Amino acid sequence: MMPPGGRKSKIRPPRKSLISSSSSSENSTTDPVIDFDKNWSVLSSAISQIQNKNVSNLSYEQLYRKAYVLVLRKFGGKLYDNVANVIKTHLLTRREKLLSVSANHDLFMQSILQEWSEHLQAMKFISDVLMYLNKVYVAEHKKLLIYDLGIQLFKDYVIKYNNDEVGSKIVNMVIDEIAKSRTGVVITSSMYITKIINMMELLVEPSGSSDILFGDSYYQIKFEPKFLKSSEESLYNLSQEFVSHNLGTKYLQLTTQFIKDEDNRVRFYLPPSTYPKLVELMNNIMIKDKIDKMILSSNQGLEYWLKPVVSNIFEDTNIETYHYADLKMLYNLIGRFDDEYQLLRLRLKEAIVAQGNSLPDYVRSSIENSGKKQSNNSPAFATKWIETILKYRDQLMQVWKNSFDENLMIEQTFTFAMRDFINGSNKRGPASVNAPELLSVYMDYFIKQLTKGSSSNKDISLKSGDQTEDLISNSIQFLRFIKDKDAFEANYANHFAKRFLNSKTGNSPSSNKDIEEIILAKLSEEMGTSSLDKVIKMNRDVRSSKDTTNDWKRYLNKQSKSTDLVEMELKICNVTDWPKSMTKDYKWFSRTENEETPFKWPRQLRNTIKQFDEFWSNGKKNDNKSLYWSPKFGSMDLRITYPSRTYEINLSTFAAIIMLLFAPQSTNADGSTVSAFDEMKELTYEEILELTGIPEPELKRHLQSIAVAPKSRLLVKVPMSKDVNKNDVFKLNAKFKSPSVKVKVLTVSASSSSSASSSSSSSKNTNKSVAKTEQEEELEEVNANIMEGRKIEVNAAIVRILKSRQSIKHNDLIEELLKQLSNRFQPSIILIKQRIEDLIDKEYLKRDTDDRNLYHYIA
Repeated sequence: MMPPGGRKSKIRPPRKSLISSSSSSENSTTDPVIDFDKNWSVLSSAISQIQNKNVSNLSYEQLYRKAYVLVLRKFGGKLYDNVANVIKTHLLTRREKLLSVSANHDLFMQSILQEWSEHLQAMKFISDVLMYLNKVYVAEHKKLLIYDLGIQLFKDYVIKYNNDEVGSKIVNMVIDEIAKSRTGVVITSSMYITKIINMMELLVEPSGSSDILFGDSYYQIKFEPKFLKSSEESLYNLSQEFVSHNLGTKYLQLTTQFIKDEDNRVRFYLPPSTYPKLVELMNNIMIKDKIDKMILSSNQGLEYWLKPVVSNIFEDTNIETYHYADLKMLYNLIGRFDDEYQLLRLRLKEAIVAQGNSLPDYVRSSIENSGKKQSNNSPAFATKWIETILKYRDQLMQVWKNSFDENLMIEQTFTFAMRDFINGSNKRGPASVNAPELLSVYMDYFIKQLTKGSSSNKDISLKSGDQTEDLISNSIQFLRFIKDKDAFEANYANHFAKRFLNSKTGNSPSSNKDIEEIILAKLSEEMGTSSLDKVIKMNRDVRSSKDTTNDWKRYLNKQSKSTDLVEMELKICNVTDWPKSMTKDYKWFSRTENEETPFKWPRQLRNTIKQFDEFWSNGKKNDNKSLYWSPKFGSMDLRITYPSRTYEINLSTFAAIIMLLFAPQSTNADGSTVSAFDEMKELTYEEILELTGIPEPELKRHLQSIAVAPKSRLLVKVPMSKDVNKNDVFKLNAKFKSPSVKVKVLTVSASSSSSASSSSSSSKNTNKSVAKTEQEEELEEVNANIMEGRKIEVNAAIVRILKSRQSIKHNDLIEELLKQLSNRFQPSIILIKQRIEDLIDKEYLKRDTDDRNLYHYIA
């Protein structure tokens, strides 16, 4: 620890002239007898004067020569020890003076630093005098340099002497001053503290048996452990105080501010070696041990900080202030001890799932507050719920940007949490939410609105601009959260089929003709064309139907057929590609396949059907294709003249067949057709049933649509009631009026019709169970198709894996299956086991004879 300037000085022997000119024989280097005591007396006196800062009268050259002679005559060891004793005696004297002012902390620290500074200056001068001693004796005997010896003696006889009396006082004073600073007290000893700690770092212990100073410093041995122990108690008490407020935001603010101040304090006072130890202590006591309790706190915890994310979704303006700053502090505090933010991600996921599970209730309340009550699979609920989910995600992304430094791990946590609550309740129940079905309902609703060209409709809640692009964007965003994409495909195919079969293709606006094509193309990009194979085939039938319609019209023009043929927009479906729920009974209406069918096409349509059958059978491309007419879907346009005016009425095929029964069938004397209101035909329910052969549930539903619904009461029912009974009588409604010439008759839903019928029947027979509605049967059919499709996909995946591996363990097979099918659905373990047994029975694979958990592929 010799000052650099002292060590670089070049050592030269005294000039001979100086030695020879000395009259005393003992001063001669050639004199075999040297008086050590006399020379030491001069050196000792000089050292004392140096220590007392009286150096102006000293001759350094003379002092250096005396030390040189003593070392040269082998008195180096004795000289070294004597110098140490002189310094030791001086330091003990100075120590007593220091203790006399120890009651005053500032004065005591100031005196220590002054004594230390003067001692170092004195040791520099003494080292210069004893430079030759350092060069020869110290180097040969591996002793401490004189300068370093002085530091060691200061440590032993000032700081550590008498059981560390002065040292412990200094340590306690410094720790007390830092503790005051932590509590907010302004201290005046800041510079003293820094210098005292620097002094402690220089007081190094010898290493092992050697005198060379390579050991730990007094700071490391004495001060740091005591400081860390004191800090531990102080930090614990402070953290308890912060937590005692029982307010999460208050805790975050106090802890963040304290850590900021402590960081500045530590960097100013303490060496870099202590900083990480104190930071770890601070992180463990103040954050790691307390933060989870505050996150879960009912008073301003994570639930409170995230509350505006949900509450502001349902308001036009942000009523509640976002807690970006609080969440930012939370993020920074946790990041101090966990760079992967595992605790934060866990609690965020739990909070988001809890909020997400509450969103359906918010949506129901919002809809009910507007005066409507909707089922969980209604378009109103689906639209509101999906838009709420997307708004919720946007809100979370704002939190992510403003509070979480756009951390990708936290973004992934948001995505996984949303997937969990979106897909978490696919089971049926009064409050359940089926995400794949609702997305299909949502898309179905908006596609219908856009296809109608009613983009100005107040019910459409898409953003202004390109509404088709908005619909696609929203749908794709939500689709990415859905786990069971095969369920979405099945529901989408079902809705696609109903849109086509129930639409008026000829009236679609030209700008919206390709909307289905655009959406289908985007879905194919997202999911793959193989996933949407059935929908693509159905869409091919849609295009083929348009072509066939055009061919039929050209055929009629060429053949100059009679004008009594009804104009048709054809919808021809390949039953193997369309949902079974819609095509399962297509043969029931055909007399060629079902001779006992009671259904009868009205006379006005029979000739048209006959002519088209001939056209169909003559086409070469229709060889080996059977054509079946189904009245379940589609619509008809009728022009009916009521007493008030003539209306163009669009209604379902079944409803139109019923209305055609009331068409005039007689003529006047001049051959003109008699008015239907002159005939005033009346038909009972039983007569209508016999004349049409429409299945009773459908007949009642469509009679309710045209004879009970107030806005479309084309017929009068006697007696008037909501339900349709066998004794009811129907006739044309002469008082029917509508503000528009064009009237659209909406068909009563199957559930409404069923509830009306069941309420009537229950009054007659309470033990009779209510039959399933058409909608419920359709839903069961869709779910059955989903399960059937999953069986096929699991079978195919198992065979692929076995074919590539030839042999595989049971657990490895399940792991690989889950990996391959993760983009489609999550197969249950029960389903996988069932499919394995099925493939074993079909001899695609076999179990190993010795290990039943091992499967082999059978080529």
